[in-house]
Amino acid sequence: MKKCIWCNRNELETNFEKLAHTIPQSLGGKMICENVCDDCNHYFGNISEQLPSIEETFKETFNITRLRLLGKNRVGKNKILAKFKSTYFNVDIYKGKFSLKPKFQLKPNFQKVLCRQFKRGVYKVFLEELERQEKKGSLSKYAFIRNFARFNKDDLPVFYFRKGVGIIMTSQDWLKNPVLHIHKDYRMKYLFCDDNFIEFELLGHVFGIVKNEKWKKYYENYIDKSQSLKENFIFSHMIEINYLIDIDLALNVFND
Repeated sequence: MKKCIWCNRNELETNFEKLAHTIPQSLGGKMICENVCDDCNHYFGNISEQLPSIEETFKETFNITRLRLLGKNRVGKNKILAKFKSTYFNVDIYKGKFSLKPKFQLKPNFQKVLCRQFKRGVYKVFLEELERQEKKGSLSKYAFIRNFARFNKDDLPVFYFRKGVGIIMTSQDWLKNPVLHIHKDYRMKYLFCDDNFIEFELLGHVFGIVKNEKWKKYYENYIDKSQSLKENFIFSHMIEINYLIDIDLALNVFND
């Protein structure tokens, strides 16, 4: 019997008729988490409490990177990526730049709100992929992630590892249909993972998130070990994101 990893209801209590894509289908995601009910799936994909949609924020953010990596010649009708019209951003793929549209710039703290929705999306994708790949998404120890991603309670960090050189290992298939690898057999050597933290790569960007509600006790140890793994690779530094501009979405590192 299916049981939702977010609200803990089963097939006798709610419906499981819609396909719940872990990475938004609008971003090219194909993987499905079966244990997400229709109500929770709808929540992530739609505006709630007057907040931007978590799915749309996640999709729009990464589409900026996809546009830059693909380039103008591979974006448009009958090409790898359809022409992208952003709700929140002005995007110039010729110059690799993006900015918040003026009507949203006037809203107080909107950039922080948008970033919070993005962070909730990162944790949403992680927990659904954890369930899809390892059947561990419903474990009680991840209740704090459910509270943040699904019920908008408290706050959780997302760490971003900036690259010092414009080199990204990817392929057109991954750009068209992004995937998130959690299992150790498919992870790059520079990605740290233990019981408290996990790092993963998506569309050339490396993020770290927490897996333990008591993560602050282990933070210093995490930073030391993560930096050690990355010593021989092309990362410049790590930052805890508070605004989407903290992420090099337009890949300006290519301009350096």
